[in-house]
Amino acid sequence: MVEEIVDLRRRGFRFIVLADDNFYPVTLEDLRMAARRQDRGRLDELTAMREERFALMAALEGLPADTAFLTQITMEAAEDPEFLDAMRRAHIKGALVGVESVTPEGLKDVYKAFNASGEALVDRLRTFRRHGVHVLGSFIFGLPSDRPETFDACVSVAQRSDVAFAQFVMLQPLPGTLDFAAWEKSLGDQAPHVGGIPLTRYWLVPPEHRPKVYIEHPVMSPDDIRRRTQAVWDRFYSLSSIWHRSRGTVRSFKSRLAFVLISKIYRQMYANTGIATDSARVQRSMRWARLMAIPCRWLFVGRPMPDLQVPPRAVDVARDPALA
Repeated sequence: MVEEIVDLRRRGFRFIVLADDNFYPVTLEDLRMAARRQDRGRLDELTAMREERFALMAALEGLPADTAFLTQITMEAAEDPEFLDAMRRAHIKGALVGVESVTPEGLKDVYKAFNASGEALVDRLRTFRRHGVHVLGSFIFGLPSDRPETFDACVSVAQRSDVAFAQFVMLQPLPGTLDFAAWEKSLGDQAPHVGGIPLTRYWLVPPEHRPKVYIEHPVMSPDDIRRRTQAVWDRFYSLSSIWHRSRGTVRSFKSRLAFVLISKIYRQMYANTGIATDSARVQRSMRWARLMAIPCRWLFVGRPMPDLQVPPRAVDVARDPALA
C-alpha cells in the first residue's frame, strides 16, 4: 500500500482516499469483550488486526507534509484517542463518519444503537476535531421514528458538533441490506411500477423518473421528507454558516475562501442533484458545480515528486510491525 501511495505522490496526487468502509476495524470494546470471555484466540486475532492498522499509520508518517488522506470510520473511534492521534500523525486529515440519526429511536432503526445521540453525540464528534481529524458527518432522513422536529434537531447537532462537512440523505433501501429485504417482502407482487419497471428494481429506472423516497413513512409524505431534507441542506450550507465553520477548520483568509468554494460545490453536487425534482434545477446545479470546480482544482493538485522514495520508517515497520 505504501509503495502504491508513494507512486501516486510522485505523480503529483496529494489527496488520496484510503478506501476502507471502516478504517477502525477493532474497537476498544471488542478487545474488552474478548478479554472478558477469556477467548485468547479471538483476543490475539483482534490485537493483531489493531497492530497492523497502527503499523500502516506509522508507515505513512514519513510522507511529505502536504499529503492528505481521507477515509471512512465509525463513531466508536472517538473513544480511542491513541488511534485518532496516530491518524493525525499519518496525515489522515478527514473521515466520513456515519452518524445516521441524532435520536436514540433513529439509531435503533438503523441498527446503530451503539452510536451516541443528543449532547453526547455532539461531544463525540468534537473529539475527532480535537485530535486533528475533520469530519464529514452523514445523516439519514425518512427513518420510521423521524418526525418533523427531527430535521431541526439534526441541523442543530451538525452545526454545534464542529463537523467540517455534512451530507443529509434520504433513506434508500440498498440491495443486500435488511431494510431492502423487508421492503421488498412488504410490497410483494403489489410493488408500484415506473415505466414498466417494478419499484423494487429502482436502479433500472432512468434517474429523471426515479422516486426520491421509496419507503412509506408513518406520518410524513415523500414530498414532505424531500422538502425538509432540502431545507436542512440550505441551512447548513448557507453562506453565513459556511463562513462560520471555516473559522475553526482552516486558518488563513485564502484557505477560508477556498473552504467556502468547496462547500458550495459539495452542496450543488449532492443536494440539488440528489433531492430536487425539477430537472432544469438539477441541470443548472450540475453546470454550476462543474464551473466552480475549475478554479478549485489547483487546491488538490500537488507538485510532482518523481524522486520521492518510500520513507525509511515504512521499510522498518514492514520488516518489524512491532516498531509501530
